[in-house]
Amino acid sequence: MFKSEIVEIDGVFVGVVIQTRHDGARVFRAIHEWLRPLNGQIMSSLQEARNSATGQFRRRRVASCLAAAAS
Repeated sequence: MFKSEIVEIDGVFVGVVIQTRHDGARVFRAIHEWLRPLNGQIMSSLQEARNSATGQFRRRRVASCLAAAAS
């Protein structure tokens, strides 16, 4: 491992991005259950990982709120 970065979205710790290769590629490790589909995905940059995680996390949050309101 060369470097790791914590990923937080709206104050929630959701995962970590780990650089393990010399070419700069990074692997996303999901901590939050909503981001399990991204777990293990190789990203070209920390920003790409954050953008992917943020989009998925916020979509799941909206879906969760809508489901709760419908109940």
